[in-house]
Amino acid sequence: MADNLEKNKKYCEMIESKINLDAKPVAMKLIKTEEDLPEGYDLIDEKIRHCEMVRKASLGDKFYSTIDQQLCLGGAGAIGLRDMPEKLANGEKYFSLGRFQDLETAKKLTGKLSIIEDISWGMIYAPLDEADFEADVIQVITEPVGGMKLAQSIVYKTGEKINPSFAGIQSLCGDAFANPYLADGINFTLGCDGSRKAADIKDNEMTVGISKAKIEEVISGLESI
Repeated sequence: MADNLEKNKKYCEMIESKINLDAKPVAMKLIKTEEDLPEGYDLIDEKIRHCEMVRKASLGDKFYSTIDQQLCLGGAGAIGLRDMPEKLANGEKYFSLGRFQDLETAKKLTGKLSIIEDISWGMIYAPLDEADFEADVIQVITEPVGGMKLAQSIVYKTGEKINPSFAGIQSLCGDAFANPYLADGINFTLGCDGSRKAADIKDNEMTVGISKAKIEEVISGLESI
């Protein structure tokens, strides 16, 4: 655990040295059972959305959540704390909100959303420089210029263009957690109405999700550019 903390502090220091941030990068880890919960993390004392939990951790709090503390069932479904609610999975909810021209189009999109189907018991959230665990995904909330620098750090090593996947819905849960988690990759997302209203993702901010498989590559690239 001490090694993880030291490593995460170095990751955080490098990200903050290269990118102007208003809040900390956030480390998140799914835990399969209560027995897997490390010491030092208290259960969050309110029922809020996953994206609000990310924002809370970015401002310095560390805690864990089970499904019982997750207010947004779509977000909880995306990150694998429960099955996706049927009316979200089949597009009915988004069609009823006027997001799509018809139900068929809504269902076409919801069938492509990033959803972790393997159900976990809980999720740990912490500022990256206080996380003494290996994060499944690290999220960076930043202005587009920070996203640009992260993109440059990626292509520095790969020489491949980045193909972000987002749809303006299920942003911090699906796009920035489930997508990199499932693909062992990195994803860029422009936010969603829910995260901007509930989690105070600013109009001039975006979010980048980096999987544990890619964080060393990103940090190495940031050091080099």
